[in-house]
Amino acid sequence: MTKKSPVRGEARQDVDELSLLYEISRLLEHGRDLREVVSPILESLAQHLGMRYGTLTLFNRRTNDILIEAAHGLSPRQIRRGRYRPGEGVTGQVVLTGEPAVVPRVSESVAFLDRTRRGKRPDTSFICVPIKVGKQVIGTLSVDRDYDPRHDLGDDVRLLTIIASMIAQAVKLRREAEEERERLEAENARLRAELRERFRPANIVGNSHEMQIVYEQIAQVARSAATVLIVGQTGTGKELIAHAIHYNSDRAERPFIKVHCAALPESVIESELFGHEKGAFTGAVSQQILKIRCSSSAFSIANLLVFKACGICTDGSPPK
Repeated sequence: MTKKSPVRGEARQDVDELSLLYEISRLLEHGRDLREVVSPILESLAQHLGMRYGTLTLFNRRTNDILIEAAHGLSPRQIRRGRYRPGEGVTGQVVLTGEPAVVPRVSESVAFLDRTRRGKRPDTSFICVPIKVGKQVIGTLSVDRDYDPRHDLGDDVRLLTIIASMIAQAVKLRREAEEERERLEAENARLRAELRERFRPANIVGNSHEMQIVYEQIAQVARSAATVLIVGQTGTGKELIAHAIHYNSDRAERPFIKVHCAALPESVIESELFGHEKGAFTGAVSQQILKIRCSSSAFSIANLLVFKACGICTDGSPPK
């Protein structure tokens, strides 16, 4: 009978581990929500390690509870029972110390509390490693596997530690992305508030009777979805009035888009306002969404009015 080479067996194990780590990295990369990928990760671990149970816990610092976030081989009722405090049981000790823990035979361990009531089977080993972001423990990754006195549980600790680090990195990146999103939202809200304050009618210079009429008209049209035509000589503040109408309306949280028609050639005005499809004409290398659709205001524009208002007629001659 031909015996298997130990070297060949180790090489095969290394290949299996690399395949497992690659699969987990893909799950973490493509999963938007960590909760969606934890269960598939535990399923992959079950196939690789032959584990009976697997759990991922998260530490809630606000309540000081360690709760099972996802599990393999446990019922929903068992998952609900798996609640610990730092220092309680093996899982609690791992969260408290930030160090891995190994129980070669759970039936011989007083530290293994078995809160999930799966039973201290004499043929089960328990391995638990911390999930850390920096020096902060945010949870644990643990498995129950068949007891085998010939098996080196240190290999499992090493593999689980690598996987826990991958999960921690994914958590860190998601946290940073969420913090950046919240920062941008707060900054956006602050800038919008500044714009609303800046373009309040009360902050527009002028207290004459005529300006009071303008302020009343701003307040009147800002509450409606009516089309507004603002006319006046250059430098009289038409754009300022437009801003005031927008930022004092129900559409203030939506985009305000300006198009300076007088600065555009006649040939591109229609495309700039109403958009175009890719390949519609020479130079249309990509689709352009019409400005009217992008803006917050619901209005329609007559071509003649637009062209004459900006000093251009459709035949290229000066407006009459």
